[in-house]
Amino acid sequence: MQRIVRILVPLLMALASSTFVRSSLAQEPGTPPPGHPPIPSVSPSVSPSATAPATPPAAGSTQDPQRPAVPGSEQPAAAEGDAAATPNTAAAAKPPRRGIPVDDPLVHTHCARCHALDDKQHMTRVSFVRKSPEGWSETIKRMGRLYGLQLSPTDAKQVVRSLANSHGLARSEAERGLYESERRVHWSEDHHDQDFKRACAQCHPLGRVLLQQRDNEEWQLLRATHVAMFPLSRGQMGGGPPDDEPRRGGGGQGGGAGGGAPAGAGGASPGGTGGAAGGGGQGGRGRGGAGAGAGTPTTESPNNPTQGVGDRVLAKLAAEQPLFSPAWEVWAKNRREVPLAGTWTVSGHEIGRGDLVGSAEIKRVDADEYEVVWNLAFTDGTQQTRTGKGLLYAGYSWRGRSQEATPGSPTWREVLLLDEHWQTLKGRLFNGHYDEIGVDVALQRNLGRPRVLALGNAAIEVPAKGHRLDVHGEAFPPTVAAADFFVGDGLAVTAIERRSERHVVLTVDAASGTELGPRSVAFRSEPGSANVMLYDTVDYIRIRPLQGLSRIGGTKNPKQIERFEAYAMHRGKDEKPFTPDDVDLFQVRPRWALAEFKVRENDDDLQYVGSIDPVTAVFTPNVDGPNPARKWQANNVGDVFVTAEITLDVPVRPEPKKPAADEKKDDKKTEPAKPTEPGQAGESTAPTAPAKPVEVAKTPPPTPPISPTPPAGPPAREQKLFQARGHLIVTVGLYVRWNALEWEDR
Repeated sequence: MQRIVRILVPLLMALASSTFVRSSLAQEPGTPPPGHPPIPSVSPSVSPSATAPATPPAAGSTQDPQRPAVPGSEQPAAAEGDAAATPNTAAAAKPPRRGIPVDDPLVHTHCARCHALDDKQHMTRVSFVRKSPEGWSETIKRMGRLYGLQLSPTDAKQVVRSLANSHGLARSEAERGLYESERRVHWSEDHHDQDFKRACAQCHPLGRVLLQQRDNEEWQLLRATHVAMFPLSRGQMGGGPPDDEPRRGGGGQGGGAGGGAPAGAGGASPGGTGGAAGGGGQGGRGRGGAGAGAGTPTTESPNNPTQGVGDRVLAKLAAEQPLFSPAWEVWAKNRREVPLAGTWTVSGHEIGRGDLVGSAEIKRVDADEYEVVWNLAFTDGTQQTRTGKGLLYAGYSWRGRSQEATPGSPTWREVLLLDEHWQTLKGRLFNGHYDEIGVDVALQRNLGRPRVLALGNAAIEVPAKGHRLDVHGEAFPPTVAAADFFVGDGLAVTAIERRSERHVVLTVDAASGTELGPRSVAFRSEPGSANVMLYDTVDYIRIRPLQGLSRIGGTKNPKQIERFEAYAMHRGKDEKPFTPDDVDLFQVRPRWALAEFKVRENDDDLQYVGSIDPVTAVFTPNVDGPNPARKWQANNVGDVFVTAEITLDVPVRPEPKKPAADEKKDDKKTEPAKPTEPGQAGESTAPTAPAKPVEVAKTPPPTPPISPTPPAGPPAREQKLFQARGHLIVTVGLYVRWNALEWEDR
């Protein structure tokens, strides 16, 4: 019986909450749904405490005398139907809400049936939010799923494009959560504060929140929507239904979405605990809100120690991600079509496969619409030519798709961000069932003048003779010479081979004793933007990603593979390995294997999770579903070590320099003898002659240490075995597709 109750109670709460929110979302902001008290208005310039105080209901008022008045609002003094009803003084004192007009007639056609449109072209909810293209795409899918919105693929694409342009993000705002748009599998959000992670990161990446800009009221409504649709989120961010609605499940009443409960009202029912204004009670199985709901944000102070996590997070988001930011204001005033047509030099890296270079030919076909041809060459010798299309949203955000001409080849999605000067596009190309196969790329606009843009084989051993350095750029003339390149002290270009106007190969010598570290490579008067790395030996190898993720599949869901790679590492400037300043040198090709990651006795994950290719380092997980051969018929999930082993011919690491011993001796200063005070025990009171200064031989200053002479000839070498290991988690598949609709193939 208890089990049935535990299942039914959340469902009933969700039904009641969603009914309230759905009815309230269709109203103008600040307008209450039928049968509920007015919602106090929230404005950046008018706080709830500054609004008109509540007044007792007049005779004939329809207000329930037993219901506490909502702070910051007044009830009408006249009876229902009285034409001379007094207007709400708080609403009259509220300044006009600033929003972004919605000018697209297509958006009016499909959205105005639920979102009211005023004479300023402001549309409720829509005019007070800005999102990324993916954010607006999710919004339209949710409208179809919950409210029956029906769009043709053509209209859906156009609505997303229109809103992403007029209500999109500035460049700095899009960059903040770009990893979410890039669909990266590996990213970190550890630098964000604990409240933010507790309120939002338990259900989705923080990047989804970072790619939104809202006004203060919209941030509050976002929490109300979450609590209505996902009741368990109340335990993360507070909020909830109005405090006059009884809470099911036996718990105490907490602060509601319409306003915080008065002090002490949080534990009105048995088992609940009281809280301050906006607080929530907790008792039985029902859990009160941690803070005030929509329209009643509170501020943290010593007098309000029970403020919820959600209130602090919403206040922070409203301040740091407002609807109108300086970056957006500048872009809106200077909005224009950004020209992207032309040739771009491409450089990048694909995990497991290596570096790539090439070009992208971008051709304009319509406003912010382009066709693109990718010509890419990888370090493993393979070449690819892809053709596709792309859109530029809000002047900075590129979204595209491309595919090879070979039948059955995968379609690559493209997420790129243009820099402020319109010269560089950076981002990720990806495919795979879980978008796990990705290439990090940087595109630099060709300007028609000779310059260096990217380097290959850029780690140079010191000393070295005959190192071949690949230089990629543009417009290298046929008469290019070694003297045209500058590589810095200790390095010399001894020969040059021009393979094309975009590719030359330099032969470089590094003298013994040359200072280690990065050096820029420049061409004539063009400053260098690419660096070589000078090193003396390889200190260790490192696996990437250090923490891998894979998902079983093949029966009900597709598999998510994982790919690894290993890099030779240098200890860096601090002369200590395994520290943040360590430097990547070059990719190595070790032999790969798996090992048991023991977390319990008789751990057997290694036998069931899957296998890794010993050469390519591609991990393929096992099938999903219960495995009869495993104990308790468990799924083929678990975690294992990924190991890499390789023998390299490297220089013997030089002995670290010992700090010179400080041989200084404390100089003895000549001090006159102190006169004795009369009356001291054992001393004469007769006057004494002044003491003669003591002469001390001065120690000569130490000779500065002499720099050791570099050893003659090449350094000694050795065959050294390097080993490394990473961690791989194999888990279940995802049951929600990211791009589940046909019209999302933009």
